[in-house]
Amino acid sequence: MRYFGVEEANRLIPLLTRTFEKVRPWVERAHATVRELELLLGNGAGPERTAPLRAERDALLEQIRAELEYFQDLGVELKAADGLVDFRALKGGRPVYLCWRFGEPAVRHWHEMDGGFAGRQPIVDVQDFATTYLS
Repeated sequence: MRYFGVEEANRLIPLLTRTFEKVRPWVERAHATVRELELLLGNGAGPERTAPLRAERDALLEQIRAELEYFQDLGVELKAADGLVDFRALKGGRPVYLCWRFGEPAVRHWHEMDGGFAGRQPIVDVQDFATTYLS
């Protein structure tokens, strides 16, 4: 299990930002494609009308997955493909998440492991979080 220090997580923010700038239009198009498919299927459309949309959706999902795979390999937890990310960290010796959302300039929040985005709290003191050997 990999843990991140605040400084280490923040070093990834420029790359995460560039990556999500690239991926977010794909995510929006994938959502639109799913809505189009649901509408067609709800109206009884057959495979001849839905197959091209399914292929487009699948190709978009593969593009998104391939682009974000690097971060998953690093141990970054991607919570939403449009830009919600958690980094496992240690605060006072217990595991928590550092939390970042696309558009934020840095990692400035954390939450308990089961707290989710709604439980985000501001980072008051970076020293509260253990540094890693890479920090």
